Amino acid sequence: MNKRQLTKFAIYAIAVLCAALINEFVIKYVKKHIHEQGYLLVLIDMLIVVLIFAPAFALVSKYTKKLSKAYLKTSKKVSSSKNGNLLGFTVAIIILFILFAYLRHNINVIQDLKKMIP
Repeated sequence: MNKRQLTKFAIYAIAVLCAALINEFVIKYVKKHIHEQGYLLVLIDMLIVVLIFAPAFALVSKYTKKLSKAYLKTSKKVSSSKNGNLLGFTVAIIILFILFAYLRHNINVIQDLKKMIP
C-alpha cells in the first residue's frame, strides 16, 4: 500500500468511527427518552442508523479531502518528520478510543490513567 492509499484508509476509518460514535450517542438518547419496546424501537433504531450513516458516508466523500489535507498538514508541522500522517492518525484513534470506551462501555480512560500516575 502506498502513502496515498494509507491516508485514504485512515480518513475512512476515522469517519466510520466518528459516525458510529454519533450513532451510539443518539441511540442511547432515544432509549433514555422513548419508552417504547419491541418492533417500534427496532424501527426507530434502524431509521437512526440510516439517518446517521448515509449522510456520514456522503460527507466522507465530499469533505474528507479538505479536512484530511488540513489535518495531515497540521500533524506534519507538529511532528516535523516524515511520520506526520502516522502521528495524526494515532492521535485521532486515541481520542476515538477514549470516546468509545466512555460512551459504549462506561469506562473513563482519563480517570483510570490518573489513578495509574502517582
